[in-house]
Amino acid sequence: MRVELEPDAVPIVRIFGARARRALADEATAKRAAAVRGVVGIESATDPQRATLRFGGDVLRIERGVGADAGVLITLDLSDDSAKPKVRGAARHPRLALVTGQILDPPVRPWLVEADHFCTRALTHAGCPRPLRVVNDETREARQWGGDGEPAFEVHGPGDALAQAFPGSSAMAEDVLAGKLTVVGDLRDLSLITRFAIDHLFGEL
Repeated sequence: MRVELEPDAVPIVRIFGARARRALADEATAKRAAAVRGVVGIESATDPQRATLRFGGDVLRIERGVGADAGVLITLDLSDDSAKPKVRGAARHPRLALVTGQILDPPVRPWLVEADHFCTRALTHAGCPRPLRVVNDETREARQWGGDGEPAFEVHGPGDALAQAFPGSSAMAEDVLAGKLTVVGDLRDLSLITRFAIDHLFGEL
């Protein structure tokens, strides 16, 4: 199933586009999404951001604003993934609402999968510190990307925090300040890696 974004997509459209592509990488989810037709509106509970998802068989189109033809309307807190969304229209369009929920909240993959996906892309950018080393403090498992020498930048933390930080689901710099993650490296590199993670969230890394 192909994901199409409106031209010059606004941030909320790019974020949902990246989430949709991650979710649709799962064959079962892609099959369910291709089987539904309909329009879903999404609005932020805390600011004016709004988007529309149009399911059309082999294409999912995402655009700004909420279309008047939306059969399902979802209100959610974009700053708090744990907050329960408010859904209207699910009783009339249960399959559409269910598939949309799976699209908007793709499962977090294991930390090593997320770290590999992130690091291989980050290292293609000029200025990225290399080598990059990631350590799971719970299991002591460590992996390194970008060479076998002394790492220029390290990220340490429990598996669940690492799995959230690399796809941009949480801001790495904020996680460091909150004590969820620790890094070995300078502030410039932390800022750059955090920016790459945000780009990853927008599907632009």
